Amino acid sequence: MRTALVRVLLLVAVIVVSLNVTPASAASSYVGRQGIGLNGIDFRASSTVQQAQAARIAGTGAAWVRIEIDWWWVQDGGPSTYNWAGPDGAVAAARARGLNILLLIQKTPPWARTTTNGSTPPTDPAAYARFAATTVARYSPQGVRAYEVWNEPNLWMFWADPLTGKPNVQGYVDLLRAAYPAMKAATPYPITVVAAGLSPWGTTGQSPEGHAVAPLTYLDQMYDLGAGGSFDALGWHPYTAPALPNDVADWNAWSQMSVDFGNPDGTIYQKSARTIMTENGDAGKLIVMTEAGAATAGDPSLTEQAQATAYRQAVDLRLSYTWAGPIFFYETTDRAPLTTVNPDKENYFGVYRNDGSAKPAVAVLQSVP
Repeated sequence: MRTALVRVLLLVAVIVVSLNVTPASAASSYVGRQGIGLNGIDFRASSTVQQAQAARIAGTGAAWVRIEIDWWWVQDGGPSTYNWAGPDGAVAAARARGLNILLLIQKTPPWARTTTNGSTPPTDPAAYARFAATTVARYSPQGVRAYEVWNEPNLWMFWADPLTGKPNVQGYVDLLRAAYPAMKAATPYPITVVAAGLSPWGTTGQSPEGHAVAPLTYLDQMYDLGAGGSFDALGWHPYTAPALPNDVADWNAWSQMSVDFGNPDGTIYQKSARTIMTENGDAGKLIVMTEAGAATAGDPSLTEQAQATAYRQAVDLRLSYTWAGPIFFYETTDRAPLTTVNPDKENYFGVYRNDGSAKPAVAVLQSVP
């Protein structure tokens, strides 16, 4: 009932506002399954588990995987110590299956921050830059050519400023500007540095308590603070539940990528990410959807069949965009068996159930040529 009501409201919204969709004159260069990826190889897991995870991802037909490199994990012992065992295993498992890799570099070790919260950014952005450069130097010769600088810094859960505990756009821009040249200088190979995937939250502005900043507002502020020259592609998390990618609405993170929302008089009240990028001279940069998808239990969620429909729409829409890089669905396998008692949606984003059986979304991915 709730989903049906949302669809009705969305239809009304489409009728009463004028829309300007960034035109796509040709298909994405990441054609077919070459533009499809999944999240799902755990750097903490044993090599046996990592190999099984990589096999499952490859079995969907996906060509990409997003793997976290946890700075805290690797350098927990101090600035001169390194524990690469888990990340090495994850990368090796992916490469053995022929998967392209996007490495996400995040989370601050205790010695580099001033709080007990691992989501607190480093006191010195140069410390992160050194680790990111070391990561690039280690993995680019192994064929890893794409790296993401942090994750969802527009949420306090992933970027807790040491003074306020809230997102801080200036702090993230400082980190990005420090990391970008260091990462580029660390390898003779061409690499793509992706700005952190931004999490959906509302339309524009920030939450009342300041714990979340809308991604469009965050992106606009990033450019105002001079971030434009410090990333090669923009990360975005176009989650849509309880809606679908085709449901156009100003709060729908999928719509926010390319739809400008206007008033009846033709003025624009909400610029899209593509418009913001274009106005800042970045029309040629891609948006990489580093997380997308929907849970099949919890709130908000979709039925398993609706999840498959969402994946189908996402695959088809992405291919029609000239500005779209790969899309990384989140995630491969449910983290827990299904329960009907207060299910936590974070456990049910998988395209496979916890017992390994496939949800309908797997067939959608396998159908991509």
